[in-house]
Amino acid sequence: MNRREFLQRSTALAGAAYLGSPTLANEVTALVEPNLAIGIVSDIHLQGADTAGTFIHALEYFREHRVDGVIIAGDMADQGLLPQLQVVADAWFQVFPKNKGLNGKKTEPLFVYGNHDVEAYTWGGTINSVGKETAEAQGIGLQREKAWKQCFKETYQPIWMKTIKGYHFIGAHWHDQNNVPGLAEFLEKHDAELRADGKPFFYIQHAHPKDTCNCAWAWGRDDGTVTRLLSKYPNAIAFSGHSHSPLDDDRDLWQGSFTSIGTSSLKYLYPMPARENTYQDDWSAKPPSQMPRMKTDDGRQGMLMRVYDNTITFARLEFVYDEYIGDAWRLPWPISTKEPLSFEARAKKAAIPQFPSEAKATVSTGTGKDRYGTEQPQVTVHFPTVLKKNAGVRAFDYEVQVEYDWLDVRNVAATKRVFSPKCYLGENKEEGEVICVFGKSELPKDFAYRFAIRPCNCFGGKGNPIYTEWIREK
Repeated sequence: MNRREFLQRSTALAGAAYLGSPTLANEVTALVEPNLAIGIVSDIHLQGADTAGTFIHALEYFREHRVDGVIIAGDMADQGLLPQLQVVADAWFQVFPKNKGLNGKKTEPLFVYGNHDVEAYTWGGTINSVGKETAEAQGIGLQREKAWKQCFKETYQPIWMKTIKGYHFIGAHWHDQNNVPGLAEFLEKHDAELRADGKPFFYIQHAHPKDTCNCAWAWGRDDGTVTRLLSKYPNAIAFSGHSHSPLDDDRDLWQGSFTSIGTSSLKYLYPMPARENTYQDDWSAKPPSQMPRMKTDDGRQGMLMRVYDNTITFARLEFVYDEYIGDAWRLPWPISTKEPLSFEARAKKAAIPQFPSEAKATVSTGTGKDRYGTEQPQVTVHFPTVLKKNAGVRAFDYEVQVEYDWLDVRNVAATKRVFSPKCYLGENKEEGEVICVFGKSELPKDFAYRFAIRPCNCFGGKGNPIYTEWIREK
């Protein structure tokens, strides 16, 4: 659908809530006005005014949905320079002049600094780009309070609290990778307010609280202090960015003693840092990968949160093609102890993707280059995507194994995990085939072999395999 249709369709169903079915919030028929609506983005990484287009478009989407506030979970100014922060502010006030949306609706900015905002002026890339003198003169990190006041017209506080329609929001600006100095005292000071009436409260910082969203391998976690502090509040919902993890991963939503949600990025995505499997986007790429790195520059994502009396929904959105990323998340409220949303509990219930009955896998051979440009013989496995519209549930990624027989034992010589090329976008962009490339050096030399391919969900559940024909080297 085009952008106008996306806005019109979404606006018409803006009050939709999951009242009993965890399907897309915008697809149900029961329309209920939410108590609170919040737009959510992170890692927008603006530089000049010419980089603000997607951000402005996302803000316009939120304005059409009459949000009460917009979260930006850090990394607003890409190189940590004051003029770049001013670009962010100019875009905000263009869409929400005087912090007001349609018909003068009050819309609260819920922004925090990230590491780029306060540290990037010291980095070599920034200095090489603008010069050391300019970097120091314009560095936000050297003038945090002044920059905030100048750009957003409000007083800077390292930790702030705002209340919207009776719901509390706490924002903690970036201090360093590890923790937030003063947060324990701040929470203690406001403890009674935060526990009152059983409502959720919302906490925003840039780094992921350790061992929450995106699992233990998430890039950019803090030292665990925030996790320990928030664990005292089952009504806390934390938002964080930093890892740029795509929202098609259901592990972006974690629930334990509190709830933690990864907010992805409105600029570009990193599939690998939150995923333990493939070499496709691994910077170190050891051992050398035959697979080219994924290109995810068109992945620009955010969310729309709607809060109701007994549920909170999160529509996952991408703002390049204006489509939904899978089903919206539904968070029952208060948190259910009978049906927790922990990774373990959800893994037991998560649908297992399966290839359609007609699906076939094939191979092609030739000479190609690995990631480092070394040319060598390669074998490429080809197979179709598994989508909700053709199989009932969309695959998260795929396991590809090389099998061979020795006497009466079937062995696995190698295992790779791969993504479809557009897995991070809406399903309409993911039609076609998936490939997995093996160098001949990775394959059995003296045995016939075949490839077994299994579609997987994000929790590790694997569907039934399809196989290629046996390959016998001449």
